Amino acid sequence: MNLMIVTAVWLTFVPSLLFGGQRPPIAASAAPPLVGEWQLNVARTHYGPSVDRRRSERMSCAMVATELRCRIQSVRSDGRELTGTFAAVPGGPGGPGAPVKGIPDIDEVRLQKPSATIIDATFLSRGNPAFGYRAFQSDDGRSLMIVSVYPDTGSVATTIVVYNRR
Repeated sequence: MNLMIVTAVWLTFVPSLLFGGQRPPIAASAAPPLVGEWQLNVARTHYGPSVDRRRSERMSCAMVATELRCRIQSVRSDGRELTGTFAAVPGGPGGPGAPVKGIPDIDEVRLQKPSATIIDATFLSRGNPAFGYRAFQSDDGRSLMIVSVYPDTGSVATTIVVYNRR
């Protein structure tokens, strides 16, 4: 099994087992892990099959009141440039959806914050789950890891995207 996938699974689930559902106290943060200015680290990113690969990508996310606002500027492997945006309130399971603009075939996102250091996102197309991810930062806050998950089960898929803080 790919070392990056094993590492991502370990970083996602082992802290929950060891700390009773919580990450260690040194990793605690009040803001969702997506908050910040991020640059895709292509060398550390592993794409699974049939993923629309990126040449480069910048993501900017900020909390405005209770809303997480994100803007993703992407250059795909074929040279297409896309800008995706959403503004959503992290909620519980089945929480409120929010509109997504600029991402092909995606029109809604639902965010969940299962702990202070993790955020889960499910992206939908016409009400049907299309893809999902679990995002968390490194303990020093300099890296953001996004692990793809199957939206219906939450089990880990094959893509791991890594961003560096700008």
